[in-house]
Amino acid sequence: MKNYSKLLLITLVMGNISSAYAQNQNIDVDVDAEIDQMYSQAQAKKHASQPAQNSVMTTTVVVPQQQSQAQTQVQKQPTTLIEASPLSDSRADMIRKNRQDEEMKTETKIVEKLEQSRMEDEKRRAAVLFGDKFDNMQNTQEKSSPTPAATQPPPPPPPVAHPVYIEPKETISREAVREEVRAALTEDDKAVTTGDSKYFAGLAGIGEYPDVNNVKGNYSLGAAFGTRYDYFMVEGAFIMSNYSVDMNNFAIPSFGGYRVDNYDVNQYQGVIAAKYQLLGGVVRPVLGGLISYSYRKFSLTNGAGVSGSQDTGNSHAIDLGINTGVDFELSPKFSIGLDLKYMFNMSSRVTYNYANSTYGHIGTPIEKLQYYIAGIAAKVNF
Repeated sequence: MKNYSKLLLITLVMGNISSAYAQNQNIDVDVDAEIDQMYSQAQAKKHASQPAQNSVMTTTVVVPQQQSQAQTQVQKQPTTLIEASPLSDSRADMIRKNRQDEEMKTETKIVEKLEQSRMEDEKRRAAVLFGDKFDNMQNTQEKSSPTPAATQPPPPPPPVAHPVYIEPKETISREAVREEVRAALTEDDKAVTTGDSKYFAGLAGIGEYPDVNNVKGNYSLGAAFGTRYDYFMVEGAFIMSNYSVDMNNFAIPSFGGYRVDNYDVNQYQGVIAAKYQLLGGVVRPVLGGLISYSYRKFSLTNGAGVSGSQDTGNSHAIDLGINTGVDFELSPKFSIGLDLKYMFNMSSRVTYNYANSTYGHIGTPIEKLQYYIAGIAAKVNF
């Protein structure tokens, strides 16, 4: 009986072992089938991606072996493997990325330049405020706390800066300000008058003979052209003047008594003058000398049997004189002034007398008298 029970026990143990071994064998077969299916699907997708090869992916159905007579048959469904396609950047994405990289580079360069500029400004500001004191202070600190020679960086070059001189405050008086203004005005005036220049002047005034009372000046007009050498001027002028002269003529004995004849005198002059401006600035007194040639023409405006005016003669004269006045320099290009020409006769020649052959004249000829022409001169420099 004991032998029978032992044999039964051994039989049951051997049956369990064989059953477990058969089950393990079935599990290994299922795993191998799944691996073969995954490999076949991967190969099918690989062949499908190639246009030259037309392959058909097949699905393998694995039916496990019967584990035992009591187990039912189980059908496995195909396993689908999903793979993500590799991502590739488009051309637009690549261009955008390159553009972003360039922007980052540009911004980095801008920041570097700004920081470098700020650093240079700080160095210049320190040099202006402290000068050598700032460098000396830094050198003192470095000497007091030395670093190892292996780790100590070389000293930076000293900043290049112009020395700044701070003058002590002074009390500026009004007289000092006036002197500075005068000096500035004098320098400006010298700058205006320095060098050679040409000028043209228009003259307008009136002439008078101060030694007699029967000659009346009506008007005087003229023009002048000259050259300026700093304060010295040489000019030539043409002047036309008009006078009215009352002459006391005596009649022939048969008529008896005197009579007054009225003459109209036109005087034409050519003048050469040398003048010098005594001062610089806006107001400039002028002094000089001149020589002139005068041509006078006489016309009788009343008389016996005279209608209108009658030509009664002419004369020629050479005069010397003094030219004086004052110029007002309103700008470097324009000036206006007062002009006076006072003349003395040197020689004269009358080609025809004041009266006709019937009458004589009383007094000194007008050519021998002193006279002056006073007027205004407007001058343009060029």
